[in-house]
Amino acid sequence: MPARCPVLLRISRSLVALCLALTLALGAGVGEGAARERVPPPEPSQIPWIGPQTERDLLAAIAAYERIVAAGGWPALPPRTVLRPGESDASVAILSQRLQVSGDLRGGGNDYTYGEALEAAVKRYQRRHGLEPNGIVYGITLRSLNVPAEVRLAQLHLNLSRVQQLTPKLVTAQRYILMNAASFELQAIADGRVEIASRTIAGKRQTPTPVVSASLQAINILPYWHVPGSIAKAAIIPKMRKDPSYLAKERIRVFSTFGGEEIDPATINWWEPGAERYAFRQDPGPQNALGLLRFDMPNKHIVYMHDTPMKNLFGFFERAYSAGCVRVQDFYDLAEWALAGHQGWTRTRLEDAAAGARGITIKLPRVIPVHFIYLTAWLQDGAVHFRNDLYNRDEGAFEGGEDISARVVNQSLAP
Repeated sequence: MPARCPVLLRISRSLVALCLALTLALGAGVGEGAARERVPPPEPSQIPWIGPQTERDLLAAIAAYERIVAAGGWPALPPRTVLRPGESDASVAILSQRLQVSGDLRGGGNDYTYGEALEAAVKRYQRRHGLEPNGIVYGITLRSLNVPAEVRLAQLHLNLSRVQQLTPKLVTAQRYILMNAASFELQAIADGRVEIASRTIAGKRQTPTPVVSASLQAINILPYWHVPGSIAKAAIIPKMRKDPSYLAKERIRVFSTFGGEEIDPATINWWEPGAERYAFRQDPGPQNALGLLRFDMPNKHIVYMHDTPMKNLFGFFERAYSAGCVRVQDFYDLAEWALAGHQGWTRTRLEDAAAGARGITIKLPRVIPVHFIYLTAWLQDGAVHFRNDLYNRDEGAFEGGEDISARVVNQSLAP
């Protein structure tokens, strides 16, 4: 053995050197990608999704896409294509033709080189489809580009029908709130103008945000969160089995039933089936899954809008992370707008109340209609916008994106 030690040492050193070289090589590639600055999501649209011109605009878009379909549609790029600005590839000609047909690229382009004009066209296309405008064709951008024109035409027809069904509910309302789960945005509208626009977080694919028409009746400051039984079974009980201090850290209390007596978690056998019968309630505060404020809008689906402690998620383009409820980024602005000065409630006073020690419920002087909608196609500034059919409600029209809820993110329990 002693005679072999120098040989083993040389082998070990060689392996270390090889690993280091591979690490540096991989690191250079990762670093190059990591150095690319991510583009933040766009500011929410200040143009109403539904207005006097909406139906007419959609009909014009339908006519335009019918002409595209009649002319043979657009070409598809080869699977697993990856194109970056400045590169040369035979698929560049296909990409140019594809974007010319959809109107994103005006004029011809180089048949092989991915130049500036084509990059601008790709970014324009990505913005119209709610994708990060990085100019790179791969992944979801590639899948989106390869959706046939016939499918996009079908989406336009479906969304025209949705608009026609919703419009009568809006005609008589002076003030109302629209939340589009497909675009992860909210609009508070008064007299046909968008007065508050906010990013939102909607339901995951397996827990979609439903289409709902309800009335905002009150605002709860420092709300309790009564954990639904489904979340308790799927998340809380497994976490308690792994970490007995979990409930204390999250400030979640256990009760015999909702409204029943409080139970000491230490007296519960979390491994027995009977553990599922208990009720759970999270105390108010910054750690609360509802955040500092909840918008009370009773409905049969038991969904509502609220703040969230997980504000980092508003930095994603596709924001499907909730259990069905809607998290609002600009919740103070929306609350101030909803109250409209009632009893002297301003944003500053709302913030002061949220910094206090007790919960407050403010009833609105007049209820405000709230509509959770699902628009995957509409017109904005003369351009047709499409969104991923996250919940497969477009009759199977397009299943194009990753399930972003499967990403590993540092998120706590949340409705």
